[in-house]
Amino acid sequence: MRIVLPRLRTLLAAFLLMTGCGGKASVAFKDLVDKDPVVRSDAALRLGQAQAKDAVPSLIAVLNDPDEVVRVNVIRALGQIGDRSATAPIMPYVSDKLITVRMATCQALGMLQDPKGIPALEKALYDEDGTLRLIAARALADLPGPESLDTLIRVALQDEQDRVRAIVMKAVGIRRAKEAVPRLESALLAESDSVRANAAEALETVGDKSSLPALIHALDDPTAKVRSLVAHAMAAIAPHDPEAIAALAKRLASETDEMAKVDMAWSLAAMGDRSHLDVVRTLLFKGSPEDVRGEAAIALGEVGEQSDLALLEKAEADRKGLVRSRAAEAIDKLKGVKSE
Repeated sequence: MRIVLPRLRTLLAAFLLMTGCGGKASVAFKDLVDKDPVVRSDAALRLGQAQAKDAVPSLIAVLNDPDEVVRVNVIRALGQIGDRSATAPIMPYVSDKLITVRMATCQALGMLQDPKGIPALEKALYDEDGTLRLIAARALADLPGPESLDTLIRVALQDEQDRVRAIVMKAVGIRRAKEAVPRLESALLAESDSVRANAAEALETVGDKSSLPALIHALDDPTAKVRSLVAHAMAAIAPHDPEAIAALAKRLASETDEMAKVDMAWSLAAMGDRSHLDVVRTLLFKGSPEDVRGEAAIALGEVGEQSDLALLEKAEADRKGLVRSRAAEAIDKLKGVKSE
C-alpha cells in the first residue's frame, strides 16, 4: 500500500540509501539537491536543528553547493549535529573565498569539539579578517585539551585585536591550566613587545605563583609597558612575598619610565609595601604625558589613604579631560572605603 501523506515526505527521504553509479554516494535527503536553493537551505537548517545524524553523509555530499547561503547552512548543520566524521570534510572550507563560509567553518569546528580541527582553526587565526580571527579563537577556546590552548597562546596571543587576546587570557584563566605556565613564561621572552605584554597579563590571570621567577626576570624587559604589566602580575600572584617585594622595589629605584614607576609603586602598595606611594602622589601632578597622571589617580583610588582625598580633589579641580575623570573616580572609591 502506498502512503502519500505530505508530512511524511522528509521522513521517507531520510530512509533512502546512499547509493550511486560507480560507487559514488548520492544524497539521501532529496530536498538537499532540490533545484531551488531556498529549499536546499531550509533542508540543511532543519536537519541541523533536528541533529539528524543520519543526514551527515548527505550533508557532506553537498558541501560544495554553488549557493553561498546553502553552503553556510550545510556547514552549520554539520556542526550542530556534532558528528566528528564531518571534521575532515569541513576543514578545507576555512580557506573558502567567501568570508561567510569561512566563519561558518570555524563555528562548526568549534561545535564539533574535535582536536583534529585545530590546524584549520590555527590557519584561520592568520586570516586578514579580524572577525574571523575572533571566531576562530572562540572555537579553539571551546576545544578541550592542551593542543588548543597551546595554539591560542602561540598564535592568538599576539593578535592585534584586544578582543582576540582577551579570549586567550579568558581561556587560560577558566582552565587555570598549570600546563600553560611554561608556554607563557617562554612568551615573556618573545621578540614581539605585544606578545610579552600579553603573556604577563595571562600569567596574572592564571595566578600560579610558580611563574614568579620568570616575572622577576621580566622586570628588566626593555619595554616599559611590559614592566608595568609584570609588576601588576607579581602583585596578583605573590602578595606579601618578601622576594617579590624586594625585587620590585629594587627595580623601581632604577626605573626611568614614569608610567612604569606609577604601576610599580601601585603594585608594591597592593603587596603590603606602602613606602613608595609618594612616587604616585608626585606623578599625579608632575607626570607626563596625561596618561601618567591619570594612572596615578587610579592607583591612589585603589591603594591610597584617606589623606590622599585632598590631592585628588585638587587634581580634579585643576585638570581637565582624562585626569579629571580619573581623579573623580578615585575620590568616589576612597570615600566608599571611608564609609564602610
